[in-house]
Amino acid sequence: MRNTKKALEELSEALETINHGKRLELADCISDTLPSKISHQLVRLSDQIWESKQQVCRERDGLKELISEIAHQLRNPLANMESYLELLSSENLSAQEQAAYFQAVMAAEQRIRFLTESFIKMARLESRVIQIRKESCSLHETLLSCILQIRQQALEKHIDVQLSMEPRLSVPHDANWLGEAVVNLLDNSVKYMQDGGRILIKAEKNAMFTEISVQDDGIGIEEGEENLIFQRFYRGKRVTVEEGFGIGLYLAREIISQHDGFMKVKRQKQGLKVSIFLPAR
Repeated sequence: MRNTKKALEELSEALETINHGKRLELADCISDTLPSKISHQLVRLSDQIWESKQQVCRERDGLKELISEIAHQLRNPLANMESYLELLSSENLSAQEQAAYFQAVMAAEQRIRFLTESFIKMARLESRVIQIRKESCSLHETLLSCILQIRQQALEKHIDVQLSMEPRLSVPHDANWLGEAVVNLLDNSVKYMQDGGRILIKAEKNAMFTEISVQDDGIGIEEGEENLIFQRFYRGKRVTVEEGFGIGLYLAREIISQHDGFMKVKRQKQGLKVSIFLPAR
């Protein structure tokens, strides 16, 4: 009878610990007899509640950080737009000045639109709202479509873009979303490269993975930045005057992760090689 009473008291204390939002330790529980089984279940329940609580805290902190980052990123283009709109309201502007200020307002508007669309994509990817629909289709067609999307920017800088792969190569993927990830890589290569550079896109398949690599002879990155460049809003130490927000590689990694794949970066003597690895099946 005494043992039963003691066991019930310990169970009551364990429940009280959980009710107060504290984590229940195994050492706090009954060590033998039937109540020990209940105590182990309580520990498991406590762990689940604790982990859920920690997850809510992480999500809340992440949301705070994202809102702060969004506000920071939008501040400059909004301030620029406000300044140029104020200048446009002046009555003493020449037609040439009006055109220049109008173009500046349009550029600021485009930056804000790009940021807004990127934030929406980030939120949808992170919350798993987006459904990646993988189909076994031509990787060659997907990559050719990516090249067409950056073709004009490449032509303007006289950049040679080459594709090396077996045309019949197929791999399960969502053509739209994988295309977006690859375009982000290509866009970075074009943006951070001098005129007359070269981009080589390769795709190879082995028993386990299909590797899609984008190699360029651009400015590259510093040693130790291999993982940093995938962080949201991170911009490389070698980036000086080129415009950008540090979003493309972050989005690319999220997309590839939802393809059950991963990405790797390798510094080159000149330039950078970014590889995407997708499951072969």
